[in-house]
Amino acid sequence: MHIRTAATAGAITAALLLAAACGGSPGKSKAKPTTPPSDKFLGAIVDHPIHSWDDHGPTQAELLAYPPKWCAALKQGHSVDYLFGAAQGRLYPIGMDWGTEKADAYRALVMAVEAYCPTYRGRVVQELRASGDY
Repeated sequence: MHIRTAATAGAITAALLLAAACGGSPGKSKAKPTTPPSDKFLGAIVDHPIHSWDDHGPTQAELLAYPPKWCAALKQGHSVDYLFGAAQGRLYPIGMDWGTEKADAYRALVMAVEAYCPTYRGRVVQELRASGDY
């Protein structure tokens, strides 16, 4: 009986030491590190390339400037038409020496919304489908 108690106490001590060394406590799992929205968005662009940008496209800095602005406008209740409107939101993804076809712009918007503000994804997709553009 004494041997079992010592063995159990030793196992518990070893588990506590191992948990302390790993930075956690026994029985609790470590939280997974969260992936930044920018990494999610850029990863989606790599996985589903925007062919309008095959010859020449935006820099990462240029591209990453759009999602926060898109999400802010969506939060204010604006539509995709507003976002991409030349006279309204003026947030169509285009640069001085690169452009984006309409279908690709919509795909980029959906990928950005999924990464940065997923609560608006359903609304954006519904609007794009209703317009026949997605």
